[in-house]
Amino acid sequence: MPRERSEPVRKGGHLNAEKFFILSFEGEKSEPKYFEDLRKSEYFNNSGLIETIPLKRPSKRGTNPIDVKKLLKEAKTEFNFKKTDEFWLIIDRDHWETIHNINFDNLVLDCKKEENFFLAMSNPCFEIWLIMHLKDLDDFTQDEKDKIFVNKKESAKKNHIDNVLGDLLGRGYNKRPNPQVFLPKLNDAILRAEEINSEEEDYPQYLGTKVHKLIEKLIN
Repeated sequence: MPRERSEPVRKGGHLNAEKFFILSFEGEKSEPKYFEDLRKSEYFNNSGLIETIPLKRPSKRGTNPIDVKKLLKEAKTEFNFKKTDEFWLIIDRDHWETIHNINFDNLVLDCKKEENFFLAMSNPCFEIWLIMHLKDLDDFTQDEKDKIFVNKKESAKKNHIDNVLGDLLGRGYNKRPNPQVFLPKLNDAILRAEEINSEEEDYPQYLGTKVHKLIEKLIN
């Protein structure tokens, strides 16, 4: 017997929303905070027509894109969602393909076999979406863009893109994006992502993100 549709909805959420967006993140900090802040903000489509459900990641699970997809599929079968609900994988390309040999083309095909599964991949990682709130990627030199794409580790806790984002913020970046800084610039980020987006690509092969495709559905 499937669980009731209302069970996974957060307290204060729309139990009878016409459409749910179920989100599964690879990242543990930036992505969940960003989307939860959006959910609470004036920019969210809070009409009662939609609701977001960020899936909680169990310990030692969901640490790579394949695991994230499995968690999302499990949630789809466990709860009594409607056919109109959408299931979104929010993942990074980063080093999963080059170092860990994850075949993203196969992951895309896997998602397409599932009804209402969507892939919001960022290349190299979610922080490229955050940068788009603050700066046009074409304002970087080609050498700077290549360094962001390679995204080398530059300290114990920070990769190159973290330091680039920290410089733009003027006070460093701690993986907890400030909603007062980023959310007012949502439309700028969407426009910048659209300008470099290729509809022919299921995920960006170079710098870019598909996160804006989800954001467009969630905002007023």
